[in-house]
Amino acid sequence: MVIGNSAYRTVPQLPNPQNDAEDVSAALREDGFEVIEGKNLDRRGMGEALGRFARAANEADVALFYYAGHGLQFRGENYLLSVDSAPSDEFGIPYELTRVADVTEALNHTTGVRILILDACRNNPIADRIARTGKSRDISMSRGLARMPQSEGMVIAYATQANETAADGQGRNSPFTASFVEQLKEPGLEIGQLFRKVAVGVNQRTGGRQTPELSISLLGDFYFNRSETDIQAWARLRDSADLPALQSFLTRFPKSYLTDAARARIDVIERSRREEELRGQLARYEEERKRAAASADAARQEESDRLAREKKERDRLAAEQATARKAAEEEASRQRIEQERRFSGRIAQLEADNRKAKAELDARSDEQARRSKDDADRKQQLQERDRLASIEAERLRAAAAEALRQKSAADRLISERLAKLEEENRRASAELAARFKSEEEMREAAERERAELTAALEAERRKATEELRRMERARSEASTREQKSEPQPSAPSNQVANLPAAADILTMPSDTVGLARSITSELDRVGCYVGSVDLSWDSEPTRRALKEFGRAARVDVPAKPTGSFLELLKARGSRVCPMKCGAREVAKDGRCVAKACPRGQKLDAQARCVTDPAVRRASVNDAERIRGSDIRSRTRKPASNTGATGRGRCFNFNGQSFCE
Repeated sequence: MVIGNSAYRTVPQLPNPQNDAEDVSAALREDGFEVIEGKNLDRRGMGEALGRFARAANEADVALFYYAGHGLQFRGENYLLSVDSAPSDEFGIPYELTRVADVTEALNHTTGVRILILDACRNNPIADRIARTGKSRDISMSRGLARMPQSEGMVIAYATQANETAADGQGRNSPFTASFVEQLKEPGLEIGQLFRKVAVGVNQRTGGRQTPELSISLLGDFYFNRSETDIQAWARLRDSADLPALQSFLTRFPKSYLTDAARARIDVIERSRREEELRGQLARYEEERKRAAASADAARQEESDRLAREKKERDRLAAEQATARKAAEEEASRQRIEQERRFSGRIAQLEADNRKAKAELDARSDEQARRSKDDADRKQQLQERDRLASIEAERLRAAAAEALRQKSAADRLISERLAKLEEENRRASAELAARFKSEEEMREAAERERAELTAALEAERRKATEELRRMERARSEASTREQKSEPQPSAPSNQVANLPAAADILTMPSDTVGLARSITSELDRVGCYVGSVDLSWDSEPTRRALKEFGRAARVDVPAKPTGSFLELLKARGSRVCPMKCGAREVAKDGRCVAKACPRGQKLDAQARCVTDPAVRRASVNDAERIRGSDIRSRTRKPASNTGATGRGRCFNFNGQSFCE
């Protein structure tokens, strides 16, 4: 049952009790209570409300009564004022006010936990008025409430200590109710711990002027808010990748000491998602680059095939043109021969005719006078024949010139076609070169973008590592300051202090053996582990490797494996410890390999390279045998298969060249 009386009729009104009742009712309903709410109740209304509450409390698991408003104590007994209470003297107090004892009797109807909360210790002017008009000698009235006797199974919470007044507050709620509603929203608080935190909140809000008082007599624990606690929620979410759930954790538990770990986990998840996005972009860029390369290869192959086809076509056309040219030349030669043959035949015929005519003239010389006219005619005929012969010769020369002109025209057409094909070939080659250059520029741009993305990803990783280190240092400094300044915490606080730090929560393996295995592997990677890797933390090689790393990196080595030390090792990108090789070994490519000597030498006892006597004797014997063979070969006939330089067969032995 929740009652808030603000609109008093005979005493000064209070601004907050009505708001206090509304907020407390809402908070209790969220925690599973069935609430009977009353605001600005008169004497009759408070009586009826108590009757309803007594009936509802029968056989309930827990019964709670909350009151906000004016209250006073009279002769050691506490009273609550309804809005119409107006006692004129001390005789009317027991009959016009509501006794807290009646509330306690209503609470006693339940067999479970009984809770009485009184935010009714505000300064009440009616006390001064009744005290001034008091008619009884034994009147005992105070502005505060009296401490009530304890009863088993009951919890009584006062807004302030006995015989003291409580502040009404300047905001929506009184300091006590504001702190009480705030703590009701926090899950997992036992009722004693809850009211102790309420007392701390009230003391802070009032600057130490008001301190609530609690009377508790329970044989077991009681929790208002049985929702999941921050520790329980974090145990469920610490390894989860559910980003909305982690953000909801920060909203639900904004004051939890685990918020730093939750934010760190959110940062890790968001960073992982960004890395995945970057990897996806790189994969897409790589796929696009491969597709572009494949397209370029296909275009190159297609262009190559086209050029091959064009070359084949040019060869075919050239062959056809050569065939046509040869045929034209043969035809022109044949025509020229035919014309020459006919011209020669004609000339021979004319010569024969001339000879015949001369013979006839010689034979008929005696008849010249007589046949002068015939001779003149014949001479004219001969002239006509000569003219016709000349015309025929001119026609033959014109035909030969025409054949030559046709041949020149055919050669010119073939040359023009070849020049056009060459021009097309040069243009295609230029286009192909431009396309290759564009594709090369695209590949270079893709490579630059990929390098930039890789650099951005690496910078993001380094930034995240530095942020985790900074958080660990800040947490360590804060823990040191708290240990120096705060008193020894209680048992629950010790349990909280033993929880792992944010970085260890994120990087700690499932067990100590797995963490030690990861640390020894990282020690081997940075070059501090000598010999085969022993996964035991307490082994001599591991302790020696830890000591070498601490000396080389100038850091303190922990006595037991920790997640922060593993993160420190992972942050080292290259060798840390100097390489140590044996006397008969040398460092090569980050490893110790056996020392090797030049040909003809061997290692002595001090691991120095000296001349090998056995190899030297073999070299001398081989040289003598070769020189003897050379002397014998001088008497032989030179080999017929010598090279262009005139030298015989040559070979190398022990770094020297020998020739026959």
